[in-house]
Amino acid sequence: MDDATTCLVCREHSGDVALPGGFLLDNRHVVAFHCPPLPDHERPYLGYLFVTSRRHVPSFAELASIEAAAMGEAIGVASAALKSEGAERVYLATIGHGASHLHVHLIPRWPETPADIPWMRVDEWEGARRGGAEEVEAMTRRLRTHIEVE
Repeated sequence: MDDATTCLVCREHSGDVALPGGFLLDNRHVVAFHCPPLPDHERPYLGYLFVTSRRHVPSFAELASIEAAAMGEAIGVASAALKSEGAERVYLATIGHGASHLHVHLIPRWPETPADIPWMRVDEWEGARRGGAEEVEAMTRRLRTHIEVE
């Protein structure tokens, strides 16, 4: 089990891992950002977002009520931004095997995705929208225009 010093999500929060375009949302309880290019995954699926708890906890069960509410609100805001950018659907998943820091995957289904591609494979088909750091940064900037900061 990872801790805050080795956790990929904590390293993303602290700036140890480059996040092209920066955070989409960043407050006391939640941080949201685009899946970054990583050495083993250099061209991520465009629009693939993470909504993460600020605090290093493994699942929703460990969140305080205010943190859980903030996660829910951030998921709604980020999903709406993806829909405003043209996503037909936004799939959500929490898995927790790769990092024991709560992170919700937001996976858009873009209009050109063939109907026979299942939800869990929209980012794997040959024609899937992918990009490096420049494209991720541009997507993050576009998504940010759909997010109202209070």
